[in-house]
Amino acid sequence: MWVQIPPSPLNNPILYTLPTDKYIKLIDFISQKLNISKNKAKQIIDQKRVFVNQNLVWIASFSLKPNDIVQILPEKNVRFGIIYEDENLLISSKSPNLIVNESPNSLENFLRKDYPNIKAVHRIDKDTSGIVVFAKNNQTFEKLKSIWNSVEKTYYCISINEANFGFREIDLPIGGKKAFSTVILISKNKGLSLFKVRIFTGRRHQIRIHLNSIGFPILGDYVYGPKRQIIKVNRQMLHSYKIEFLFEGKRITVSDPLPEDMLAIINKYGLSL
Repeated sequence: MWVQIPPSPLNNPILYTLPTDKYIKLIDFISQKLNISKNKAKQIIDQKRVFVNQNLVWIASFSLKPNDIVQILPEKNVRFGIIYEDENLLISSKSPNLIVNESPNSLENFLRKDYPNIKAVHRIDKDTSGIVVFAKNNQTFEKLKSIWNSVEKTYYCISINEANFGFREIDLPIGGKKAFSTVILISKNKGLSLFKVRIFTGRRHQIRIHLNSIGFPILGDYVYGPKRQIIKVNRQMLHSYKIEFLFEGKRITVSDPLPEDMLAIINKYGLSL
């Protein structure tokens, strides 16, 4: 079962150059140009779809000056589906631009229309695509939380810069807590590297922080990576690809193919899987 939530009508790239005599706040400019409310303009800014002079800007009150160039990237479709289900578990795949839980428009809330008692066992970032595991009852939730560090979690990502290694371990604490990742180089070309990453802990933003720490920020990560990037994408190129664990005597292995936006970058820049 796959569900697709269509984007708003603002789904084409938009480019503006400010007149030479114009000074205005970014939120006011977008509101006026697109003829939308300031609340909707702020949503576009919060979605990290706005660049000013090729730099990502996510501050609504940012002051634009004469001759600034404003680019608004298109909004992506939100899509999710169920890729595994049994009496205790529901494993879903999600597209970017969809938060996992704790929001009315979250993946968890959408799924609760058919599965009212599910609860997310873990989270991936709003703009990370791929696998999310849900428990159907509290007993399953508590059991999975207790074994979560032993669950095999594998991701694919596209990073800036070409790696000079085939395999690397990263043992770097995050927030004062142990965080350990392994990185395998799949391919590299034209200033990019395609990595397969396995995490053995589940710290917030672990892969993004770890890869940036060794000089390979994830493409499209404007928080930990450079604010100005030559290749413009509207989310970090990070995908939760595979999960494997033993639960109630049963080995569960689930994988989710790479999404179209990552495959497009892989093909365009001559990377290989």
